[in-house]
Amino acid sequence: MCGIAGILNFCPTFIDLSDRACVMRDKLIHRGPDDNNISYYNNVALVHTRLALIDVSGGQQPFKSPDLRYTITYNGEVYNYKSLRKELEDYWNFTTHSDTEVILAAYLHWGKDCLTRFNGMFSFFIWDNDKQQGFAARDLLGIKPFVYQYRSNEFIFASEAKAIIAIQPDAPIANVSAIVEYLACPYFSGVEEPMFDGLKYLLPGHYLVISKNDFTVASWQDYELSDELTDTQQTTEQLAKLLIEGIQSTMIADVPIATYLSGGFDSTLITSIASKNTNKTLDTYTIQFINQEAYCYQNSLIINSDDTPYAIRAAKELNVNHNIVNVSHESLEESLKNIAINNDTLPAWEQEIAQHHLAKEASQLYKVVLVGDAADETHYGYQFLLDDEATQSPSGIIQRFTLPQINKSLLPDVMSYFNEKYTNLTTNAGHRWDTPSNRYLATTYLIIKRWLPRLLQNGDAHSMSHSLEARVPFADINLLNFAKRVNPKCGYKQGNEKYLLRKSSHGLLPEVFRTRKKSALPKDQETGSIYQRIASEQIKISKTFLSHFLDMEVIHKLCKTPSPLREDERSLLFKQ
Repeated sequence: MCGIAGILNFCPTFIDLSDRACVMRDKLIHRGPDDNNISYYNNVALVHTRLALIDVSGGQQPFKSPDLRYTITYNGEVYNYKSLRKELEDYWNFTTHSDTEVILAAYLHWGKDCLTRFNGMFSFFIWDNDKQQGFAARDLLGIKPFVYQYRSNEFIFASEAKAIIAIQPDAPIANVSAIVEYLACPYFSGVEEPMFDGLKYLLPGHYLVISKNDFTVASWQDYELSDELTDTQQTTEQLAKLLIEGIQSTMIADVPIATYLSGGFDSTLITSIASKNTNKTLDTYTIQFINQEAYCYQNSLIINSDDTPYAIRAAKELNVNHNIVNVSHESLEESLKNIAINNDTLPAWEQEIAQHHLAKEASQLYKVVLVGDAADETHYGYQFLLDDEATQSPSGIIQRFTLPQINKSLLPDVMSYFNEKYTNLTTNAGHRWDTPSNRYLATTYLIIKRWLPRLLQNGDAHSMSHSLEARVPFADINLLNFAKRVNPKCGYKQGNEKYLLRKSSHGLLPEVFRTRKKSALPKDQETGSIYQRIASEQIKISKTFLSHFLDMEVIHKLCKTPSPLREDERSLLFKQ
């Protein structure tokens, strides 16, 4: 896990890029504090900051081919690199034991088709100095970020938007369309563009080719859902096998690994399997807010109970070393500032506070942590998808979780606009909204293409701000290829979410956790008054800017509403 960046200038005369390249490197040093290097060609600078996890002594980057023609700067982990290396040994004389060299060799041997062979998370850029051409790619789900700017004969890319913003000659300009999407549909926002004008994300499952006379962006693979796999003994056994193999594959590292443990199904399953595949007692981390045990969960949308008792019990039954990360009310304001700085796309979930504190604590001892992200999205894990009203159209999901309070002069009919946008996204992929079974697939596709990349972006931003790699076992490519073929009726069965996944996990974790109902990461439910105070202060400081986007009458009213605020009211103030 690392930070990558680069500048390609296509002007005919020499341009000294060293100062700007150093600024970009310094902006990404938190992503890779173990080592950093910059490689230069004529009018090309490639930057790398390294978090050393595999081949610690020999995996330095940017990495060059023996003839110095090709250079790669790479962020991520390709877990099947050893088997790929064996396939490539007849064509490549390997000099390191890193997955970086395997990726470069694979690209030079198979071209862009190498991408379908990688099992892992990645974003990388390869420069061909003879052709004066660059190639970049991003993993299927978008776990590892890649943001770029292309204008005035110059292409700039980085792992984070802040590295590009730092070398701009002028102050950044707000991206109005990205901000409006964030305010209207926060959980679907930030996938295509950051909040800064002129910057774009390379979409998940896409690659790009860049040269002086060519700029191509295309998909190398889509997430193609089907419904062919049904609830049979063979299906159950195959999924169980893939679960074990997928979690084991993400444990490949030359440094120790920890896990997050909420006491829910996903994290307990990962912890259970991981604990059986390590020669030391596994460390686990659980978030806990002050007075969490006294909260009322009855009216919460996605948090159903207090995690801590379950996490304590899971840790005891699995015989792991349990660390509870306590978060005080007093730390909240500083946490809000930090997560806003860390996240290029602006914080969308209050749970990002929990992600921030978990990463901060785990990074004191570890560089790698396994997380349960992507299980719900790829295995039919959300109860709200059983709600016929919520799945009638994209707007049904948006309205279930968001109270858009946008200045109507900016976008008069918010719901219609985004409903059409997301409907087009799904129908262009062949999904319809005309029958319940088709809506399951259409809704899941939308969740995979928008909700999940946003969630993964948050996880990467907050873990890497603390030099911590968050690995996603449920994004194992073999597990994904299986999951996308499961009939939704096997995902949602007998009123249970993740039915087939839970059934396949029988015997892999204690039964009480296998059957526990889905509950999201906790959030501090006593923070309404703090949000109100901060929002009131921001209105005084930035009233003109905020009034351009927001219905200020609603915001003013919320700031004066007696506490405690409802969950949806807190969420609205959190986004301001």
